Amino acid sequence: LNMDPLDFFRKNIAKTGARSQNYSEELEIAAQLMDWKKKWQPRGKSAGPIKRGVGLSIHTWGGGANNSSCNCTINPDGSVSVSMATQDLGVGTRTSVGIVAAETLGLPLEKVQVNIGDSKLPQAGASGGSTTIGGVSSSTRLAATNALNKLLAAVAPSMDVKPEELEAYGGKIRVAANPTKSITWNQACAKLGTSPISEMGKTPAANTPERDLVSSQVAGVQMAEVTVDTETGLVHMEKMVAVQDCGLIIDLKTAESQVYGACIMGVCYSLFEEKVMDQQTGKHLNADMEFYKLAGIGDIGEIVVHMMSGKGYDERGVIGLGEPPTVSPGAAISNAVANAIGVRVPTLPIRPDKVLDALAKGGLA
Repeated sequence: LNMDPLDFFRKNIAKTGARSQNYSEELEIAAQLMDWKKKWQPRGKSAGPIKRGVGLSIHTWGGGANNSSCNCTINPDGSVSVSMATQDLGVGTRTSVGIVAAETLGLPLEKVQVNIGDSKLPQAGASGGSTTIGGVSSSTRLAATNALNKLLAAVAPSMDVKPEELEAYGGKIRVAANPTKSITWNQACAKLGTSPISEMGKTPAANTPERDLVSSQVAGVQMAEVTVDTETGLVHMEKMVAVQDCGLIIDLKTAESQVYGACIMGVCYSLFEEKVMDQQTGKHLNADMEFYKLAGIGDIGEIVVHMMSGKGYDERGVIGLGEPPTVSPGAAISNAVANAIGVRVPTLPIRPDKVLDALAKGGLA
């Protein structure tokens, strides 16, 4: 069509259905972060042996919540613990569980003890398919809310108000309509006598009022900028922009980290990773880190991550994030290579020999 892909996506974005508005907003942000309109040019118009190109892709993913259970205990000495049999694979699950409980109870994060990773604890779903965060955050929210409501009921008579007039905020239990009327968290817990509060919460089922705590189906946009040496076939990543939705973000730092990691993984599988098998014996011929290639730090380029939040996103509830941003890099990078050299390299990884072969079969001279 000899048409700017950004314009093409804009004209057809309604075909993406329910997430079309999200994609539209993300495309505009990504275009600004990439400076797309300045950098894009029709295929194969880059001068000299080092060609430069940009490409874009959009993606979606399910990411629905798994079924998790959580126990929240508030002790008379003011200590708090939340417990569930989920596990942390390094993506911040422990931190997110603590954040949800702490914010629900109006406490600093360090005041909440998080117990996970033991099958003796309340059952939680397996980690997979971006289902963890929705399950653990919703069950933790409900468990902490149930426990807090019992604490407010115990405290209300001494404050001469109804339980529903109270709130937990800033380490205090206070009257919502009159925040100056308050007692400290420890003073409130002391009114429990010798009996702790222990309440359960479970991931809400479909068609229940609590289901708005979780959701599914995210949207994301990625743009890649590459340079291609047409004499050697080497492709180098210059910049990748990733704009991602995951509903309500529990912890921005760990959410961003997952997207950075996904982009790095995307560069690896797009340009380097390749399993070589012996077609006669079925033996894996490069089953070590000497010959199974991964990107080094100098191969990654600049990565810019922008997480979508606010109106249109937060009210959707919590949605998983692990897989979604790994989907687009292969498409965005190969589109950028095609934009640079004027011909498509049809398979991943985009090795130098494939680039030279594509050029020889009909690309630029």
